[in-house]
Amino acid sequence: MPTPGLFKRIADVVRYTITGVEPPTWFSPLQPLAPVAEGAKGRVWDYPPGYNLYLGQRPYEPVSFDQMRALADGYDVLRLVIETRKDQVSRMKWRVRLKDPKPAKAAMDAARPRIDAVTQILAWPDREHDFDTWTRALLEDLFVIDAPVVYVRPTLGGGAYSFDLLDGATIVRRINADGKTPAPPEVAYQQLLHGIQAVDFSSDELVYRPRNFRTNHAYGYSPVEQIIMTVNIGIRRQLYQLGYYTEGNIPDAFVPTPEGWTVDQIREFQAYWDELMEGNLAQRRHARFVPAGVQNIHETRERPLKDEYDEWLVRVVCFAFSVSPQSFSKMMNRATAETAKEQAQEEGLEPILAWYANLWNFIMAKYLGAPDLELAWEEEASIDPQVQSQIIDRKLKNGSMTLDEARSADGRDPYPHGLGSRPLIYVATGPVLLENVIDPQGNAPGSSDAERAGSPQEQDGREESADPAEAKGGSAS
Repeated sequence: MPTPGLFKRIADVVRYTITGVEPPTWFSPLQPLAPVAEGAKGRVWDYPPGYNLYLGQRPYEPVSFDQMRALADGYDVLRLVIETRKDQVSRMKWRVRLKDPKPAKAAMDAARPRIDAVTQILAWPDREHDFDTWTRALLEDLFVIDAPVVYVRPTLGGGAYSFDLLDGATIVRRINADGKTPAPPEVAYQQLLHGIQAVDFSSDELVYRPRNFRTNHAYGYSPVEQIIMTVNIGIRRQLYQLGYYTEGNIPDAFVPTPEGWTVDQIREFQAYWDELMEGNLAQRRHARFVPAGVQNIHETRERPLKDEYDEWLVRVVCFAFSVSPQSFSKMMNRATAETAKEQAQEEGLEPILAWYANLWNFIMAKYLGAPDLELAWEEEASIDPQVQSQIIDRKLKNGSMTLDEARSADGRDPYPHGLGSRPLIYVATGPVLLENVIDPQGNAPGSSDAERAGSPQEQDGREESADPAEAKGGSAS
């Protein structure tokens, strides 16, 4: 390699010189050392050399996928919390809609066939399991190992035939020189089967979406891994409690015998007593005569099997998943329970729903050719009758629900003659047909009786001999 010229060396010196930092300065910070790896600019993290040669699960990570799955299956409380969170997500109602919050009617009509087609695909993503079953399997890998993987199975023409879930524990990431996922068509992921690299995948073929991504790791950080110490303690406490009933050589009590009894006499009386009392509940209720000197019975059974620490472990697990610990805790008042439930809903469920919707939005945009569509969650109905009444009243007043829809939600028949099938909007002068507000036809909303919708009872009392358009609630132009 040729020796750098004078001007090059001068330029290098100037380049790594910070103005105003001089050696004579008292306790000077001095000049920085010149970097030795200019080609590493933009590297995401300090990965080990030869990272792509490693064939095991989660290379260079302290906890393996198998360990996390064993912990999630071995601790009853953790498993119950995971299943509860999966239940909460899978019960949510969903639909596919345009991303535009206020689409024009023509755009909505044009998008309807595509919306129906995408909805059909999402209803059976892998053509074998329905949306709820598919969702639960995806969330299992998300919560336990934070390695949800979707394989886009192609058609003969190159399109997307189905979206199959793969075991995230079998997928090993490969990185480029910057520590990032290589761009297609380069190898981005390898599937390990029976300990060998079986299949290569590009980033176009797999959707690998850990929720808790970190810049200094190649893999996600699942809630199970975050509380791994707590789960270990919980499992060992459960084993201790199980051993209370299954193991040990200490009986419930020691009973002294009269002085002078030999070992054979004690053994004979023990056999007689066991034969008399074991498995015979009726005999236990009778009074018993025992030899003189049998006194001072020493009980050895430990009394408490559960204390405040067990409840603390449960709270830590519930907090990791933002699930209310109410079911595992002592009695609490209604206000505290409702506050805990709402907090868990806001802090835990909504972020998961947002992540899941973004996953499907990415799939729809990249593989289904529908970047203008999105997965939307329906508002969950409240069980409290008072809250439900307030929600329905608000929807009626803003025109998002018709009177017939409100009556149907209440289990009542719709109004006759279709009087309640048209949405109203409430203004200062009273209820007005929403269609007249959108298209007043030259008249101000609510300015005439023809545009005023009135109450269904008033409309129902109109004579059927009137103008047909007016009898149906329309405006007389």
